[in-house]
Amino acid sequence: MQRQVRDLMRIRHGNVVAETTTLREVAERLIVSDCDMMAVTDSSGRLIGVICESSVVRALMASPSDEATIQPIVMRHAESVRIDACLTAVLPLFRSSANTAVPVVNQENQVCGLLLRRDVITSLLHRRLDAADTAPAVAPIRSASMKPAANSRETGAERISDQAKAVESDGSGIQPGQSRPHFLRADAARRYLWSSAEDRL
Repeated sequence: MQRQVRDLMRIRHGNVVAETTTLREVAERLIVSDCDMMAVTDSSGRLIGVICESSVVRALMASPSDEATIQPIVMRHAESVRIDACLTAVLPLFRSSANTAVPVVNQENQVCGLLLRRDVITSLLHRRLDAADTAPAVAPIRSASMKPAANSRETGAERISDQAKAVESDGSGIQPGQSRPHFLRADAARRYLWSSAEDRL
């Protein structure tokens, strides 16, 4: 089952302000907030835009009066997402570094909360980890000629034992079925040398 925006959004009343809010109050809220954006609503709670931290800084540098509101610096063409939208459908909104948060609205365009980019990143990381945990383990590839190590040791021991038996049986170390090398055994070589020496004497 795919997750929806409602499953990941944050309900933050402190990050939702009216367009009649003073610039000073918004600046104070941004100081204590871990988000650099606020959603701006009208008197009915409907979304009319957003206000960014950088816009507040520029406005404060102009030394406004204490009664100055945020109306002149509200970005009224802001992106928003529906609360019942599929989470994967809104991920492209966060490919740009400009969107650190996106307002979440209902069918009446009323602000329900904020979808933060950091929460989206966390969700993507968890999804990759879950996919890695559920992936089937890859069995090592073994050929038909490969045998377990224990069997190899047993086979080697049996082979050595067979060779030892062959040496004990005829003293030549030649196993049955193998061709003999073309040289004399030690006792036969000695007899041949002695007989050759007697012929020469």
